[in-house]
Amino acid sequence: MLRLTPEQQKALEALTLARDLQRVGAVLGQAFPEVDARLGERKPQLLELGWQRATALGLTHGLAVARYLAAWFVFGAEFEKQPAHDWAAKLLASPEGQREKSEGQRIYQLGRRGREELQRKAGSGLPAPAAFEEALKLLDTELAEQGRLGSLLPRERLKLGSACDLDAVDLTVIEPVPLQHYALQEGQWKRVPTVVDTEKLRVMSALGQAPLPAQVNLLSLSGGGRSRLRLRCLAKHVCDPAVHPLVDFNGNHGHYERRGPQTQDLQITLPLETPPPQPVMAVEGGPSYSQLGIAGCSLRDSGAPMGEQSVRIAVHPAEQTILLWRREAAPAVHLPVEPLLPPPAPQARVERDGAPLENQRWLEGLAQLDQQLAAKLPALLIAWERESGVTSGHLQAEPALMTGGAALTWGWAPHPDGLAAAPFYRVAGMLELVVCQLHLRLTGELALAGTRSLLHLHCGAREMLQVQCERGPADADLADVFKPAQTAFRAPFVLHLENIATPELAMVDAVSGVTGAIVGSAGLRPHPGGPGLQWFCKLAIEPASVLLQLHDPILGQQRRILKPLLPAMTLVDWSLD
Repeated sequence: MLRLTPEQQKALEALTLARDLQRVGAVLGQAFPEVDARLGERKPQLLELGWQRATALGLTHGLAVARYLAAWFVFGAEFEKQPAHDWAAKLLASPEGQREKSEGQRIYQLGRRGREELQRKAGSGLPAPAAFEEALKLLDTELAEQGRLGSLLPRERLKLGSACDLDAVDLTVIEPVPLQHYALQEGQWKRVPTVVDTEKLRVMSALGQAPLPAQVNLLSLSGGGRSRLRLRCLAKHVCDPAVHPLVDFNGNHGHYERRGPQTQDLQITLPLETPPPQPVMAVEGGPSYSQLGIAGCSLRDSGAPMGEQSVRIAVHPAEQTILLWRREAAPAVHLPVEPLLPPPAPQARVERDGAPLENQRWLEGLAQLDQQLAAKLPALLIAWERESGVTSGHLQAEPALMTGGAALTWGWAPHPDGLAAAPFYRVAGMLELVVCQLHLRLTGELALAGTRSLLHLHCGAREMLQVQCERGPADADLADVFKPAQTAFRAPFVLHLENIATPELAMVDAVSGVTGAIVGSAGLRPHPGGPGLQWFCKLAIEPASVLLQLHDPILGQQRRILKPLLPAMTLVDWSLD
């Protein structure tokens, strides 16, 4: 086996390059005899300079260098650097990593665009377009097998591209989904048609226009159907009908390719998204993605190619869910005289696209609100007797917490801009609630310094929440939209003191108003632990106290006593999601 030292290999490559350039120059001389005669002794220097410039552009094959120099022979040396010929610089530019792939394509299009320039400048002294075309054919015939200039490796043929490019791509939804959503009409929540502009359920791109959007968005069919897209490709010139255009579809349910005539009118069936068996309140489900690619060789005889089109298809679940519930006020409470009575059972209905879903967990969650309050009222009575020191304490209440009706519906809705815009997650709700009404009355006898008084501590405020909210396509933050659907309240205590027995007409009186209140918040809020919304109600006792003064007809005002009445206490801390 013959082995060469690095110096020997370098010398042999230089010799091979000189011979290759001589061969290229000879064929160029045959193709352009008049230019060859004018160059005379300057021809070797021009060939050397042209080879260096071509190598910098990634053109290394003998035919590519020859075609590049042919343009120099016609338009002038390094013509691509002139502002008048910036089209040539754009054609010759090669993205990093694609030189080998695009060398034949770029040099082919350079020749086609050069012919157009000659047609445009006919009569200006430049060669005729037909003569230029014949010269290129001669170069192709003689140098296609030349291989890389100066290479010691086996020679490879340079494949020049033939025109192969997309001219137009059309993507349309087949049989648009007859969407419906829940809306409040005439005081009732009904399923109503969703208005969709069918003209916007189509996107297309043609030569010279903007490409297809990077992503198209549509809603899946509910009830087991599958959405379909119609893809139509127009390609007037293709390299091989068995190869291009190429449509490549890749989704989570499979991958396939369609080529040539099959791409002229193609139906694409999209994957079916199955909704979860149990809804999660106002939590967005993610789309299913597929990738669609449409391509040719991106090579045209003239003009900028349309190039490859790549579109991500996002399919969102179209199901619409609604939750409606109603609660009635609990029975009146009179402790310890009467036992607590069970509250009325709540009502709840959950359905998806008109079909009812299991509602037991919602009923149980709504019932927990009354259960929490019922468990705390006896403890409140005990705290009243312990803190205030009264005896024969009584507690009366007419509790109404989150009573009335509420509704919430959620689901993906199409964007008014159609396929090219992402759908929005529509959430709409209505609340007509009494969030807090206790009519709480605490009574008991207070013995102090020989006096006996009857204390009445009362809180009778009523807090309402009546609101409608709806998230639309322009609303980004769900929390901002539903901020009016929650309220905070503070209902102060009122104290009435009645003297029922006094020694020598002594009596107790309250110096100032009682402090303390029932405080809370309730409604519909963003879920504190994640996405979605949450029903909630919080109710607590703000510590209550009063400043008392003893009036004695003989001794006068003897003392002032700060009397605690109720400690801080949580009555309800409820949520449902």
